[in-house]
Amino acid sequence: MKNYALVTGSAARIGKAVAIHLAKKGYNLVLHYNSSVDKAQKVKDEIQSLSNGVEVELLQINFLGSNNFDEIFEKLKKQNINIEVLVNCASDFIPSNFQELGSELLDKEMTINFKNPYLLTKAFARVFGKGNIINFIDTKAAKNSTVHLDYILSKKLLKDFTLISAVELAPNIRVNGIAPGLILPPEGKDESYLLNLAQNIPLKTIGNLDEILKAVQFILDSKFFTGQILYIDGGEHLV
Repeated sequence: MKNYALVTGSAARIGKAVAIHLAKKGYNLVLHYNSSVDKAQKVKDEIQSLSNGVEVELLQINFLGSNNFDEIFEKLKKQNINIEVLVNCASDFIPSNFQELGSELLDKEMTINFKNPYLLTKAFARVFGKGNIINFIDTKAAKNSTVHLDYILSKKLLKDFTLISAVELAPNIRVNGIAPGLILPPEGKDESYLLNLAQNIPLKTIGNLDEILKAVQFILDSKFFTGQILYIDGGEHLV
């Protein structure tokens, strides 16, 4: 059976970068996407252009639908695909506060950002039973002031679930989190937007995707490392 890494939300942004990095390190890839099939196909083509023999499969899942992840993983297993690394990167990022009714958006943010990583983690443990899980959280999950109330609540839950999973799934599965800070601007913003925000954090500068990929590789290489949240944020979570 061939070993693979599954990266959710791998059609764009951090998920895409992580998928390509893992492919360069020799991992076969299962690339998850929801509606961005063209973008996912381009990521697949880019990985296959590396010409290092890495195999790539596309996996379409709507995280707002009803999904049986045990069944999905069992089907992959029958195709000789063994997932050894699960990267929960897919997320939804929408502003919200106490002025809104909230229930519909709360359900959406909780489902995409917490419920699906929760269900994927449990299914991964049941079906494959061994490997690494990396959850992408957010540096703002360490704070209690936000203009993204529902989003941050979902990421706070994911942070705590990461720690619980690290205890419950050891020693066969290591579970860690990465909490990015000012790495990529939101849709519709540019780097100057991030540079302006960076004046309020200790290092007063912004990060880049290479810093995220270093964190991913550190987690995978460090066999005595579990239950940790790596804040790649220039010290933002401290203030």
